[in-house]
Amino acid sequence: MRFKTNAKCTECETAIKRAVKREFPDATLEMELENTDKVLHVHGIPENSHNAALVESAIKEAGFQGSWLVDGLENK
Repeated sequence: MRFKTNAKCTECETAIKRAVKREFPDATLEMELENTDKVLHVHGIPENSHNAALVESAIKEAGFQGSWLVDGLENK
């Protein structure tokens, strides 16, 4: 699953990853800070709207914005 975020730095990345790991401890996370959409990749969880909402909520709890990218498009 991929999520557009508003992360700006490695500290932001760390905070987001920590929050998502609390919800999905077995997930593998990668962040593309060099991408203009600051994309967070979440691997190892089923790709569905329920899990996407949980990831988005975790990102929000970390103090950031995140939205699920479905087929490269933002799911609003």
